[in-house]
Amino acid sequence: AIRPMTFLTVLLALFVERVLRQHRPQRQHRWFDSYCGQLMRTTFAQWLMTRPWGGVIALLPPLLLIAWLQSFFAELGAPFALVFGVVVLLNSLGPGDLGDEVERFIAARDGDRGEDPDLIAAELCLGEVPTAEPRRSLAVARGVLILAARRLIGPIFWFAVFGAVGAAAYRTILLLGERLQDGTCPPEMRHNSDQMQRIADWAPARITAAGYAVAGNFDAVAHAWRTFEHTPDGPFDEAEQLLAHTGLAALDTLPDDMAEFAEHRGESIEAGLMPPVVEDALALVWRNLAMWVTVIAGGSLIAALA
Repeated sequence: AIRPMTFLTVLLALFVERVLRQHRPQRQHRWFDSYCGQLMRTTFAQWLMTRPWGGVIALLPPLLLIAWLQSFFAELGAPFALVFGVVVLLNSLGPGDLGDEVERFIAARDGDRGEDPDLIAAELCLGEVPTAEPRRSLAVARGVLILAARRLIGPIFWFAVFGAVGAAAYRTILLLGERLQDGTCPPEMRHNSDQMQRIADWAPARITAAGYAVAGNFDAVAHAWRTFEHTPDGPFDEAEQLLAHTGLAALDTLPDDMAEFAEHRGESIEAGLMPPVVEDALALVWRNLAMWVTVIAGGSLIAALA
């Protein structure tokens, strides 16, 4: 059940994230870099991480500390628990600001800034970045629809389910996967870390995809979901493919609809001719987020009245 304080915690965290931007944490997670460095240097930790559930055990020390602090602040009273929850959730979001990065890309793409749009697109695309429009914008939109689950919906979902320790667990699992993508890391460690990430992403991906159906074209998303087939050899894993498939369907901007722009592959396209797929993707993400925050508000109200 959603706890009564959950909605207020989520609302305050998002208020700081979107409005009081100067006060949000940097989220560089240097402490976790040091922790992962110790894991990769310690023989026992390397052996442990090659076991199927070794990654879970490896993450237990920081998560047990957060769980104890969550219980400790809850005993002190609601204001202390609220502050602790906001701090942990803020550090579990991101790490980058999705809205800011998308706005930077749009400005660079349209020539309003001196920045290279390809470099910004590389931060948003999870695969290869096309160099020509509108395929680059389509790839960025697809990345935005996927990253929304990891940066926003995922941490909030696990926070609503398990509190601060849930959001922290989700973020540390993703961070572990990023830090272990190193040539010196045993392949078994990377494989088991990827499996943990797939498990952690399973529910948030489907929650986000359901939100795309409600906030976008419901019939198109329902059809895309029914006909979705995971392609293991593709550049994305199952959750990422589902999010891209349903998210683009919600926008009515599937790749087939871009065929009329194919002849412009090697040419520059005027801003007026550019389909607003990136802008629409970001707007869909905000509608999706607002919808799920409203659901959490309803659940918190019911829990408070029960």
